[in-house]
Amino acid sequence: MSLKDKLLKSQEVTRRTFLKGASAAGAAAALYGCGGGGGGKTYMEEDDTLEVPEIKEEAVISSIPNDCGGGCITKYYVADGVIKRIVTDEREDLAIDKGDRPQLRACVRCRSRKQSFYRNDRVMYPLKQTGERGDLNGFVRISWDQAYTEIAAKMEEIKSNYGAGSYHKIHAAGDFSGWSWYGINKLLVLHNEGYTNHWGTYSVPSVAYIASMIEGGSHYVPMANTRQDVLNAEHLVLWSYNPMETIYDTNTGWYLTQCKEKGIPVTVIDTRYSKTAATIGGDYVNIMPSTDAALISAMIYHILKNHFDKVDVDFINDYMYGFFDNGNSLYHSDVDASAYAVPDGGSLSAFIMGDEDDLTKATADHPVLNNATSIYPNTIGYNVNDDDVLHGKTVHIWGQKAKTPEWAEKITGVPADKIRELAEMYLTKKVTTHVGLGYQRHTESEQAVWLHRVLSVITKNFGAEGRSLGMINAAKTGAASPAPADLYVPNTVGISGIYDEDRTTSPSYMPAAEKINVPAFAVPDGFDNAGTSKSKWNDGQVKNLPESFGKAVFVSGANIMTNNSGDVNYNWDIYKDKSKCELIVNFEPFMTSTAAMSDYILPSKMIGEKPTFITGWFGLDTLIRSNVVTDAPGEVLDEYTICAGIAEKLGLKGDYQGDYEVGEEGMEARLRKGWDDADLTSVYGMTYDEICEKGAAEMPDTDVLPINYKDFRDDPANNPLKSPTGKFEAYCLGVIEGYEARYHENIDTVTSDDDSGVYTLPNGGSIFSKYHGDNTGRRFVYPIPMYIPAVEGRHAIDTTDPDHELAHDDPAGADGNGYKFTLHNWHSMYRTHSTHNNVAYAAENYKRNASGNPAFLDPKRDWTEGVWEDGIYEPVWINPVDANELGIQDGDRVLLSNARGKAYASARVTNRVAHRIAYMSEGGWFSKNSEGIDVGGCTNTLMTARPSRICKGMTSGNDCRIKIEKA
Repeated sequence: MSLKDKLLKSQEVTRRTFLKGASAAGAAAALYGCGGGGGGKTYMEEDDTLEVPEIKEEAVISSIPNDCGGGCITKYYVADGVIKRIVTDEREDLAIDKGDRPQLRACVRCRSRKQSFYRNDRVMYPLKQTGERGDLNGFVRISWDQAYTEIAAKMEEIKSNYGAGSYHKIHAAGDFSGWSWYGINKLLVLHNEGYTNHWGTYSVPSVAYIASMIEGGSHYVPMANTRQDVLNAEHLVLWSYNPMETIYDTNTGWYLTQCKEKGIPVTVIDTRYSKTAATIGGDYVNIMPSTDAALISAMIYHILKNHFDKVDVDFINDYMYGFFDNGNSLYHSDVDASAYAVPDGGSLSAFIMGDEDDLTKATADHPVLNNATSIYPNTIGYNVNDDDVLHGKTVHIWGQKAKTPEWAEKITGVPADKIRELAEMYLTKKVTTHVGLGYQRHTESEQAVWLHRVLSVITKNFGAEGRSLGMINAAKTGAASPAPADLYVPNTVGISGIYDEDRTTSPSYMPAAEKINVPAFAVPDGFDNAGTSKSKWNDGQVKNLPESFGKAVFVSGANIMTNNSGDVNYNWDIYKDKSKCELIVNFEPFMTSTAAMSDYILPSKMIGEKPTFITGWFGLDTLIRSNVVTDAPGEVLDEYTICAGIAEKLGLKGDYQGDYEVGEEGMEARLRKGWDDADLTSVYGMTYDEICEKGAAEMPDTDVLPINYKDFRDDPANNPLKSPTGKFEAYCLGVIEGYEARYHENIDTVTSDDDSGVYTLPNGGSIFSKYHGDNTGRRFVYPIPMYIPAVEGRHAIDTTDPDHELAHDDPAGADGNGYKFTLHNWHSMYRTHSTHNNVAYAAENYKRNASGNPAFLDPKRDWTEGVWEDGIYEPVWINPVDANELGIQDGDRVLLSNARGKAYASARVTNRVAHRIAYMSEGGWFSKNSEGIDVGGCTNTLMTARPSRICKGMTSGNDCRIKIEKA
């Protein structure tokens, strides 16, 4: 019997053998303490004769993060070119009040990287697909020269047939070395002018889009104040934010811990009792997935209704446009003020108040703020194709109803008294709010993001010490990093005909990226339908794509195509069709499900096998040198060198390489010149060679804590925002005009409230946009934020009273199909997306086998045996009440299913999740068995590919209904 079989057999434990073994173990422990070796000393007792073993290996400082946001120091001990062990930062550790120079300590991910380098399932040599895409048996080994020659020939063919705009580079975030991005970018620009890109990302679609609209400029995400500024707050709120697992820049969790230790109250608002809630939160508020906008709306209502004496109307009008009907003005003189006029009853406060007329009357506390009650309808429809399940369906938005705490309680599950408490806390305290990303990953994701900014303004929690709202904290002084010299060339390809500026009132204020690119989450739809004037999701930009879109696809550091994107089976069918994407080239260390769909797999080096520099996301003031810690195995090369090989076959060697060598020598030369060109020696006080040796360099310290939006708050007239009005916009004309400029029809002539056949706004309402003029019609997208139920969402009241008037409308028919559970995913501490999924050190801590015992990952398993090993399952968290109803015990194998797919998982029965909600971390590797069941536990087997309503962003987070049964 093999070792693997013995281990697996040993894990099939009965209750009797467990108790017998436990008894024996207890007896042995007692004997050891009474008189074992070492004169009765236990392992934990000190003994002068026991010495720490001498470290003989070479120590190499590096940093090998992924898309976690971290920039952590790892120290590798290497002997004869082989990594022996990994430790983390061992420098002096100074807390905030001791000098604020904390160690940059790595988490379990980077400290388990040894297995990443030496896994037996690495792809060691170039592979070519000779059969159908996705068939592992069709891959054959080829030489690098053959790979270069054939890929170059196919690129020439596609360029000849389709011209510029026929190459596409897939959205990627798995390799932070920069070499894959710079190398592929230069190759494609030199050969065919560049490549089609995307706007937005999978991670922050709605956060970034709404920020660019209501705050202006090309925002990535709204930034909070520095992490150190949290100590100036009177209350900290962590909303859908889990840095103790996801990281969000190195040491974010450590700063939050110091905040808690200094007595600052911490409230965690999340759908799951996360590690952050357990370790940092003093107050945990459980909320139904995708209902955050209802909670914020009710908080605003309570402030307006019951605490208006504390509302500063002038302050709101100075910093926010369109919260009230009256009192609005613009700071920018180049904008047509008449076009931005808020219609009577069209402001956000009018919608929040619904049919209540408090703000339409002058009182001793305020003048007439709104000229009418809400003009918004009670329901909203969907801009979809005629054959879509949502065509003609509506969900309630309660435009004529007050958004009271009692209303929100039925939806969110948060008690009305708690909602009032939260509202009053925001109104009366200096509050810092850190927001995560999970709450903006569903079909109506833009709304809560927008409302959050509104809440921050009306409670004055922005632009001052201790008062901020943001996803990521700014650094005191952001670290400067060298770019590889003479490698970057600008991509000149944009897609014409997918955006009509004539439909916008102020085109210069609209985000530039969306004018020439499609949304990242719409790319598969684009590949599927380019040149047909069709779109699966009725996306106006996709319907206008030329046939050439995506004929050659390049993938590096990404498992997006058929793993990390919603509805994997849908995506699988698209990429399998070679008439759509005629060439797929993948730069990849492992045989992932995305790599399996490629025509060529080019085995690429991981960080740690190629030199680079790391700075984390935004909150770090330290530059870390990622030194080479081990040689790459087999015939593995770096992307810079691979692209040079293809360039040579295209006759572009001189243009691509210039005077530089390829390989590590060329990379080092480019980094050294980049360091010198940026004069970083004067910045850090050390030379290039010195940072390579020391491993890290810190920016000069400062006592100044940057306060985001401080200039705007101090003097808004002279420091306006980059939005058309110069203010935060509660009423945003750009949102509806941008939607219409992307060729989306925004007038709903199909649905009406209560099937009345009346397709106009209530109370004689009319809304202006440049394309439609003043129009009384119902809209698919409105100029204000509101709670709109997610397509496959649920309300708290559904479980106890499914016929209640506030129960979820269920437009997709999930209840009728038996999909009782909401599937919600999160970012596991053991991997970053799908990276590290196959690291046994980590996986054996949470994955289980069919018997419910810790899983064993076979170290001898080769990629030819499949993307993932059947019998090793992802855990799915289930509430005990649900488990009891289904006859499921902890460790049982279960089948998760819906119309999009089926997946096996191992039940983890826990009170940390609510009734009828199942949780499974994202990033499992999609791998179907002969029955079509995903044995790798990829949540996107079940998640939707339907994009969000406005920005068409990624929704693969918590907008998914499933069936669970014992398997």
